[in-house]
Amino acid sequence: MDIKSIVFTGSGNEATIGTDTGYYDITRADLFAFANDFFGEESLPLIKSGHICDMLPIYADDSAVCTLEHMAEKLKAIKYSVYLLGINDKSEKTLRSKLKLKGYSKEAIDSAFEILKKNGYLSDERYAKRACELMANSKLFGKRRLIQELLAKGIPYDLCVSTVEEAEIDFDENLKRLYEKVSKGKDPTCWEEKKKLSDKLLRYGYGFDEINTLFDEIVSDF
Repeated sequence: MDIKSIVFTGSGNEATIGTDTGYYDITRADLFAFANDFFGEESLPLIKSGHICDMLPIYADDSAVCTLEHMAEKLKAIKYSVYLLGINDKSEKTLRSKLKLKGYSKEAIDSAFEILKKNGYLSDERYAKRACELMANSKLFGKRRLIQELLAKGIPYDLCVSTVEEAEIDFDENLKRLYEKVSKGKDPTCWEEKKKLSDKLLRYGYGFDEINTLFDEIVSDF
């Protein structure tokens, strides 16, 4: 395979390599890695100075094609990921599933995720914290329900637990707000009504102890 042209694009952060088999868009960092491996270290100053064209065309063996294909797929995976994350934040598991459905290889996804994490685009910790705070404040979920919801979004269990435990959320106050919401401002007048309210609060992820403490504070014994 002959390398016929190398052109920097995307404000210099990307490069297009033209060969006799096609064109490959790759990251600037991958260009230098590719050049070092296939052209030799002496080619790097020429690339940085823009004089690499003086060396072209350069012959590269067949393994160079596989390397360029992987690098090009990696860049596409990065761009598609950034596009998806621009719509809304996602967990690593969710984003990985979407990329797989799009046809990207595991190798390209893994390589892309390294770049995304390094540059702050992808972070399960940040996503879990935001999702936890949002659900706690808008839906008034308790700790158990928050952990369930984060798990459903693809967050690892240990991170779910630590995120919820470390969150600066007043669960006691949220439980009181939830009680007012589900009771519609009307306290129960019998054991059956109290149990019905308790079951609703349980479904929101609060524990028996929390609910009983709440009832001891605001509802008289029957």
